[in-house]
Amino acid sequence: MPRVRRKTPHEPVRAVPSPTERGPGALPPAARQRWLTPRSLAIALNDGQPRARPRDAELPTFEESSFPPDPLLPFRERVASRAGRAELLVFRLGRELFATELRAVEEAVEGAEAKAIPDTPPAMLGIFALRERTLPMYALGRVLELPDHSPGTMTLVLRPSTTRVALAVDAVDDVFDAPLDAVRAVPAGSDVDGLVLGVVWRGQELVTLLDADVVVAACIAAVPPTEAMARATTA
Repeated sequence: MPRVRRKTPHEPVRAVPSPTERGPGALPPAARQRWLTPRSLAIALNDGQPRARPRDAELPTFEESSFPPDPLLPFRERVASRAGRAELLVFRLGRELFATELRAVEEAVEGAEAKAIPDTPPAMLGIFALRERTLPMYALGRVLELPDHSPGTMTLVLRPSTTRVALAVDAVDDVFDAPLDAVRAVPAGSDVDGLVLGVVWRGQELVTLLDADVVVAACIAAVPPTEAMARATTA
């Protein structure tokens, strides 16, 4: 049944066919376009004439089709451009402060214990169960090759892209909103593995900025996660 659309109290009622009742050419050419806006539809149904402005008051101002924003560039590229800002999760290893982008951290777990697996690399502590998931756990201090550093009691679940790992750190410190133009490069040759993106000052404290993707890659490089899971089931 045609739907009814009343234009004004003083004008006759005009029937607008439903989509299933419209045949080819049912609407004027102005209405047959890929991105149909409320205004163009109103004009098409009004014999090609625009309605008076007071009658358009109910139309939204955002009539153009909206497209999804451009995908976010990798954090390394944004740091290199020194443009924009980033929310950083700051954590401690010994007396040093480190940070990575907050969006790469799923959650922080206190007091998580790892189940040891035989023949794993020194940086891997084992695996631990987090709800329905079983994750490999690594000591971040060992991944960064910090001298005389024992695994901490706070665990960060890191997932910068598709791979999820757990990292043992000493403590979670704060969330820090930092302008990327404040990031300073590390001295040449001091970061051969590409783990460090730079350093940034938070007040009087210097924070070392880590690339979460490279950290995860460094963790799983020595032993594939599938092999670690197989060892866990037989241990």
